[in-house]
Amino acid sequence: MQCPECGESAADVRLMYCEQCGAKMPARPAGAPRPSARNSRPSRPASEPAYASELMEEEEEDRRQRTGTQRPPAASASSPVAAVEEDDGYTGPRWLKEVPGHSQSVLGAGVVVFCLALSILPFFPNVGVVGSLLTLVGGVAVIARELRRSGDAPGWVDSVPLVLMRPEVPAAYTLLLAALALKLSGFNLLLPIWVVGAVLVGLDQYKQVVEGPDGVSRLFDVRSLLGFPRVLALAGVAVCLIALYLPWGKMMADGSSLPANVPVPGSVQGAPPELRVIPSNRPDEDSLYAGGGVITRSGWDVPASELPLLALLSLLVIAALHPEVERPAALRWVPLGAVSVSLLWALAGVRLAVGPFAFLFGLGAVGFYAVRHALARDEPDSGFPPDEGPYDGEEPYDPEQDSETERDTGYSR
Repeated sequence: MQCPECGESAADVRLMYCEQCGAKMPARPAGAPRPSARNSRPSRPASEPAYASELMEEEEEDRRQRTGTQRPPAASASSPVAAVEEDDGYTGPRWLKEVPGHSQSVLGAGVVVFCLALSILPFFPNVGVVGSLLTLVGGVAVIARELRRSGDAPGWVDSVPLVLMRPEVPAAYTLLLAALALKLSGFNLLLPIWVVGAVLVGLDQYKQVVEGPDGVSRLFDVRSLLGFPRVLALAGVAVCLIALYLPWGKMMADGSSLPANVPVPGSVQGAPPELRVIPSNRPDEDSLYAGGGVITRSGWDVPASELPLLALLSLLVIAALHPEVERPAALRWVPLGAVSVSLLWALAGVRLAVGPFAFLFGLGAVGFYAVRHALARDEPDSGFPPDEGPYDGEEPYDPEQDSETERDTGYSR
């Protein structure tokens, strides 16, 4: 359809006004055929070059008209495009897909190491030097073991000693994380993060190395702790742990000890009388706010409080061993050493408070069991090797035969 004024062909037959001059277009006949896609484009002078896209569209439209097919609808920009994911054969949980080795224990150990990094800050609690060192060593051992088990072990895994790859190491590491969580107890941000990491490691390692006929649980009999005299050790350790939450004295808010209330020194010989200091005692409270910086500390605030915790925990682990489990002879002295370390720590920080005396009371019950264990009086059928006597032969000892052997050979049995 052309404009009667300027003769420009309309791009759309439904237009009522010309796009070029604005004149009114003639009415469309009722039976007029629908123009094709080629005629629907605006007229272009022959002197202008044709675009390749227009030529391709014209050829495509002619081909569709000859075959009788319609143009497929264009994909909407808002329609979601299905993401093509690479199939790497991993069928585990999606939240472990990017974790090295796809291991839950590796993720938990990483969370615990992150807590150790946060504990460097002064406004966060910490697990002590010994606790941090054991946590780092155990975390490296668990990560190396999981990476080797998954087959994605990097080069540094080969440098880890094989003794740290034993199944007892992850079990001990899980117990260590649970014990150190007691030291972090309180209203702080570090405790829930530590508990999350410990739970991740504990649930994964319980299925791998603890339960089952070949698990570490076959070496222990926890119910034996309820028998005498092991129940004394269990009760004593419980009393010691409760005592660590009781008051252990007072200290300043910055962690330093309270200043001593000593008398002010008197005058110095040779000084003028007007410069002499009158001897007097400093009052306990100089002002209303004198006691604002003094706080009551618990046993966990005492330096190296993780030492008695780990020592007493190792004592319970040894006490829970099956009697049939073979153990070295030197292991009988470990409970006595744990009690000695705990006693020295308590005496170093003893004050006139409830906590130290309760700790010493519980330590006395633990010491009773440790002495019996060192003397091999805990159980008659313990797994310690028997003491060798002067004669271990199968035949009964005969002094006359021994004298004859010594006379004939020069040696005695």
